[in-house]
Amino acid sequence: MAKLTHWRIHSPKPADAEGRAAKMASRAELVAMLAPFNIGPEDGSPEAEVLHGPGVRMHLPFEDPVRQILVEEDDDSIAPFVLMALARRFDWKFTDVDTDRTLYLYRGDDE
Repeated sequence: MAKLTHWRIHSPKPADAEGRAAKMASRAELVAMLAPFNIGPEDGSPEAEVLHGPGVRMHLPFEDPVRQILVEEDDDSIAPFVLMALARRFDWKFTDVDTDRTLYLYRGDDE
């Protein structure tokens, strides 16, 4: 089995005046945003620390609003497709935790 990648998802916007990563969304908004991708808490609780989806587990920080998410791939046959769908839909930056490489996705013109 191939080594599964860990990703840090965060906003591409610059850090705030205190050096913290830019806000992505509130926890509740994030849960609602990810629901169409079949990603959510196992118990349905918006306070859950881990969201589960096809091939991925998303670890949310305790802070609200959320500034970054740690994603663990747990099935390398489906996780890349889920991550690409998220990258196409949201203006988020995906950084490989181990190599520090960033996934860039050309989104095209929105016109």
